[in-house]
Amino acid sequence: MKRGGFLAVVLLFSMTRPVMAHHGTAGYDTTSMTAFAKATITEIEWTNPHCQIRFDVSNDKGDLQHWTLEAPPPSMLAPREWTRKSLQAGDVVKMEFHAAKNGSPFGIIQRVTFPDGKILRAYPDRPDSKTE
Repeated sequence: MKRGGFLAVVLLFSMTRPVMAHHGTAGYDTTSMTAFAKATITEIEWTNPHCQIRFDVSNDKGDLQHWTLEAPPPSMLAPREWTRKSLQAGDVVKMEFHAAKNGSPFGIIQRVTFPDGKILRAYPDRPDSKTE
């Protein structure tokens, strides 16, 4: 029975490894930060495996652009002072993120700055997530 239990644990861990590493950041420009000083939040999905933040900005021609950013799951954001209600539709905030390399309006969130100066970081352990 001990051998069977050990094999079950080994099997369990061998199956979880691919799930934990289901994708990387190769499609995003992690060498530079894209920032919008006045992003209007349209929606936030507080879900697993990743939260999604959607916002609108006007480009330099005045055209409205719709962006979607991937964020860590709620279990990683909650210890970093994020809540389900941290961002609400209509909030105007500064968004900083790594944009998609292909020019599409997608990215990986790094931090949000509120008008009162409060900052929420998605990845506080990354050097590029600290306030410059």
